[in-house]
Formats: sequence, C-alpha cells, structure tokens
Amino acid sequence: MGKLLDRFSNYIGQLTHAEKHVLYYIDGHVEQAKQLSLTAMAEKNNVSTTTIIRMCHKLGLEGFSELKYILKTIDDQAIPVGENTIERYKADMNQTLDSLERKHVEEISQLIFEANRVLIVAVGLSKMIGEYFSKLLIQVNKPSSYVYESHIIDLLPNMVQPKDMVIFISSSGETKTIVQAAEKLRFKNIETVAITNSADSTLAKLVRKHISAYVQRVQFAGYDLSARSTLVVLIDILFEFFMKNYKA
Repeated sequence: MGKLLDRFSNYIGQLTHAEKHVLYYIDGHVEQAKQLSLTAMAEKNNVSTTTIIRMCHKLGLEGFSELKYILKTIDDQAIPVGENTIERYKADMNQTLDSLERKHVEEISQLIFEANRVLIVAVGLSKMIGEYFSKLLIQVNKPSSYVYESHIIDLLPNMVQPKDMVIFISSSGETKTIVQAAEKLRFKNIETVAITNSADSTLAKLVRKHISAYVQRVQFAGYDLSARSTLVVLIDILFEFFMKNYKA
C-alpha cells in the first residue's frame, strides 16, 4: 500500500469502483499524477471530471486542488523543528481578530438578516463548518441550508432565488467547484459572501463581500494541518452580530 492509500484507507470503502480506480492509479503513479490537470487525470483514467471531484469530497478534501497539494507535499516531513504550536495558533488568532473590520461584519450580518434564505456552500473538511453555521441559523428560525455535494453545487446558479444569499466557506479559497459556482453567480443579482483563511484567494475576489482569517499554512507528510478553527470563530462573530439585528 502506497502513502496515498495508507492516508485514505478509512475512506476507500465509500468509493465507487470508478473512484477506486482513480485513487489506485494516483497511488501507483504519484510523480506523473503531480503533473496532470483535472481534465488530463480524467482522460487518463477514462472517467469524468465529476467522478474525480466526487472522489476528492469522499476523501474529506475540498476538491482536486487540495489533492494536488497533498501529492506535492506527501514526502515533506517539515513542521519547523522546535515550533511552538500553541504560540502559532495564538498568533494566527490575534492577527485574525486585529485585522477584522467591524464594518464588514455588520454589513454581512445585515445581509443575512434581510435575506429570505441563506445557502451555505462548503466541501471537504469545511463541510462540517458549513453545517454548523446553517444549524445556528435554523435554531433561530432563519431559513438556511448547507450544500456540499458537487453536483448540487454545479446546479446552484439555477436554484437560487432573487432574495437568497449564498455564503461560501473555504479554507484555501481555491476549491475549483466552489470557485466555479461563485463565478456563475457573479452574473445574477444574488448577494454572495466568502469566509476563508486567505484574503487574497480567488474566491474572495469573486464574491460581493468577504471576511478572512490570517492562518499560517502548515503541512506534514502531505497532511494539511493549517488551522480551520479561525473559520468557526469568524462564523460565531457573524452569528452574534446577526442575533443583535434579529432581536432589535
């Protein structure tokens, strides 16, 4: 068993035959796979690009771009020697809160308050964060749902109504499925918001409003250990501002 299969061994049972075929190919041809685009990977394995994206989501990844990142760093063992993890988290959180502008939070919370329905889009490891945000809103009777399946995300531009609001949650802000949906929604009269760990990401530039955390990128043996707790903090702050509008 190669390093990739070893890492994702707990997920293999959830994959279809076609998805397993792709994963086994990548595990046996890591160096070649590093160079392949999504389309080229699909052609190499005689499957659709959707099959590969769905495989990535079942593996707990945000998308193909995160899989490519894992392939590039799978042999890298470098967490800085002697690094103080607690101090790094503290620095990330402090910089995130120091850079957060109250005006932006108030504007987004007001948009949530005014929307007829809030659709929260998140995949991979961010999926549970999207579900958390959606359930916060539902518990105070704000119509909300979270979308995490790639084929539903593809249909999102046709599903939204004029007074809906779409919130994208992505640590990297580069997940292809989410970026493509945001691009399509640019041409509709829909309020779109991104919550990311990267203010300079593609996603942040495509939406109408965004708030972002500051997070140092950390990886070890192909595992992305970058903090996602900052995303939860941003959501908790947004929700508290929303509740102040709700109770006003």
